Amino acid sequence: MRSLVLVLLLAFYALAADAADSVAVAIIDSTKSVDSIKNEGSAEGVENFNKNIPLPRQTAYTGKGLSIGFGAGIFNPTEDCDCMGVWQGQLEYFYADWISAGIDGRFFGGDLDSDVMVMYQRYRTNVRFHKAWNNLDLFVEQVFSFENTSISELRDQLESRGRYSEKVTADSASVDVDGAESVEVSPADSSSEEFQKRHKESCERMLSLDGFSIGLGAGFGLNVSRLWGFTGSALFEYNFSNVMELSLVPGVAFNLREVWPWARKNLLSMWIVGEFGLQRYFNRGVGEWSNYGLLGFQLGI
Repeated sequence: MRSLVLVLLLAFYALAADAADSVAVAIIDSTKSVDSIKNEGSAEGVENFNKNIPLPRQTAYTGKGLSIGFGAGIFNPTEDCDCMGVWQGQLEYFYADWISAGIDGRFFGGDLDSDVMVMYQRYRTNVRFHKAWNNLDLFVEQVFSFENTSISELRDQLESRGRYSEKVTADSASVDVDGAESVEVSPADSSSEEFQKRHKESCERMLSLDGFSIGLGAGFGLNVSRLWGFTGSALFEYNFSNVMELSLVPGVAFNLREVWPWARKNLLSMWIVGEFGLQRYFNRGVGEWSNYGLLGFQLGI
């Protein structure tokens, strides 16, 4: 009996020792596999461990490297203004996984109304501070921008319109028609002309900011699936001509990198992005929201 108990104890000890060795080997192997994936820099390692989250203005969070973005679309200042074309480009570099800095340029061009053709340019630098998880990135940013409008033609139109307005005001009391009695300009006609003039000037004021602006903003990027993501941002800017602007920009992004094997091996990120922006000016005499739509492309290297 004692011999049987001793044999059973020895067998149990051997099994326990073998199990412990197996667990230790498994832990060592798993640690080695993780380290090898991280350190060897294989394509599978890049795919599994690099974050890739879309962000507003054709950028993406990767935690490292350079992001390049382009976009083009339509800008609608107000219902009473003609639509214009808008183009923008963005460069952003990650100094660390929590901070990035970039520069972007945006160009508006086209017939603002029946009288004025305008080219409006905005150049901005930004610094973003990030807090990222596997599928979500939150950031706050500081923006410094410079606005420049090709307004030689715009100013000529404004000056000539001012002289014309003064002439009409001086002559509106009476108008001689073939020596007949003077004809009074009706209040309805006067108010209609004033209404149209006011709306044309609103169009021009929205795209005639010159000088420097500073701003603060916040935004996010969210991967909702392997192929799709959402973005959003809010930015408040102050122009030194005492004008303030609020921008709200939601967007949706498609992860092209996930469906293109070459991009998975060679790029950190690759997105097709659609954005819809809303803008509102304050202290500019414009009481309406402007909006724009952009289709863009982003890649990270």
